[in-house]
Amino acid sequence: MYLKCGDLIGGHKLFDEMPQRNVVSWSAMLSGFTQHGFFNQALCLFVYMIRDGTSKPNEFSFVSVLQACSLHESLHLAYQVYAMVLRLGFDSNVFLVNAFLTALMRHGKKEEALEVFENCLNKDIVTWNAMLSGYLESSCLDLPKFWVQMNNEGLKPDCFTFASVLTGLASLGHLNTGLQVHGQTVKSGHGSETCVQNSLVDMYIKNQRFFDGLKAFNETSGKDVCSWTQIAAGWLEYGEPAKALEAIAEMRMMGVIPNKFTLATAFNACANLAFLEEGKKAHGLRIKLGVEIDVCVDNALIDMYAKCGSMDGAWGVFKGMDDLSIVSWTTMIMGCAQNGQAREALNIFDEMIVKGIKPNYITFLCVLYACSQGMFTNEAWRYFSSMTNDHGISPGEDHYVYMVHLLGRAGHIKEAEELILSMSFQPGASVWQTLLNACQVHGDIETGKRAAEQAMNLNRKDPASYVLLSNIFAGFNNWDDVGKLRELMETRDVKKVPGTSWIKLEKTA
Repeated sequence: MYLKCGDLIGGHKLFDEMPQRNVVSWSAMLSGFTQHGFFNQALCLFVYMIRDGTSKPNEFSFVSVLQACSLHESLHLAYQVYAMVLRLGFDSNVFLVNAFLTALMRHGKKEEALEVFENCLNKDIVTWNAMLSGYLESSCLDLPKFWVQMNNEGLKPDCFTFASVLTGLASLGHLNTGLQVHGQTVKSGHGSETCVQNSLVDMYIKNQRFFDGLKAFNETSGKDVCSWTQIAAGWLEYGEPAKALEAIAEMRMMGVIPNKFTLATAFNACANLAFLEEGKKAHGLRIKLGVEIDVCVDNALIDMYAKCGSMDGAWGVFKGMDDLSIVSWTTMIMGCAQNGQAREALNIFDEMIVKGIKPNYITFLCVLYACSQGMFTNEAWRYFSSMTNDHGISPGEDHYVYMVHLLGRAGHIKEAEELILSMSFQPGASVWQTLLNACQVHGDIETGKRAAEQAMNLNRKDPASYVLLSNIFAGFNNWDDVGKLRELMETRDVKKVPGTSWIKLEKTA
């Protein structure tokens, strides 16, 4: 009674006061600890039970212990426990097989789990689901084949089966199989269950079929926070951040309490729209709801404030965080660089290094971007060199683009070209176009011709290279070459992309 009511202290005290304990009392304590997440205590209690020797564990004891083993960082104890299961003759108990399978799959032992699965003669739907769940946690590549095998053996899936399969197919991008599974959910009668509908929405959205996902969402009768958050994230990915905020507002009107993923989606939508006031409201909602602190949510909040131009807000969140990840530091570096605080961005990076935080590929992109914004040429060379020398990170094409952009802005055209020619891999068109743009600014026609030739060879259809070179020719009143370049564009069927802009229209009464 104590344990089922969640009073583990009271239950444990009563257990300690028992003059005699039998297997039922031991099993009850094991189950209570495991069900309430105290798996280490459950394992310690099991060891104590074995040493005590007054009661031999039964099937119920082993189920709880194997469940605890599946959540423990080491799998060694699970092997020992299952060896006891086999010695005591419980190997035909499907509940124990399922618990052991779960432990194996959660620790990435797919081959061993498959061997146990194939040797199980009395598989039930939980056995199959344990394997499916394991494939989701490790790799979904084998999931479609496993699903076909399951159908061939005539097993009837339950709602958990359908939800797992659809989630796996969403990750793999297997739309055709997903459509077939959708049909099966309807025929089986599980199509209206919320967990299945949520997985169905996820499958369609991740396969770029947003409006099919929206239709599935609208057909979901018991929408939960996962349902609303998925569709809000879908609108955001579809390029409609305002619609994402509308979905979250409607969710709130329906009385559904947001979770940390909902808030992260709201912050990202506000960042895309540069809606500072809406972002502040979402921040206030997070504080009001007392949502569990999560570094990913805080990172999204920093990004929102930075993209809305409120670096004071970004700093406030950043300084108040107890758990700073590399994403947190990188987001602050980029936020400062984008808001005219290039020197502060570099100071943040230097502080990060002093604190022993290891930068990654993206961090250096943001650092070089900051150098480019602040025209810090010497610093850029120092950071660029330290990538390989100090941190073992090979520069990618994006890093070279920022370096060439900085050198080009500073008028070091020759140095920029030499850097491109020194690259350990073939430069892409974007690197040469960056140099070409610098040549236009500084009127270097000869280097511009070489850069344009390289860029055009790599991407004959990209109009940017032709337009940049044409502008260089026009700057020197070289109209003959401008005409020839336009003829070349017509010959290669290169279309100049028209310029666009956008404005926000306020609604009037």
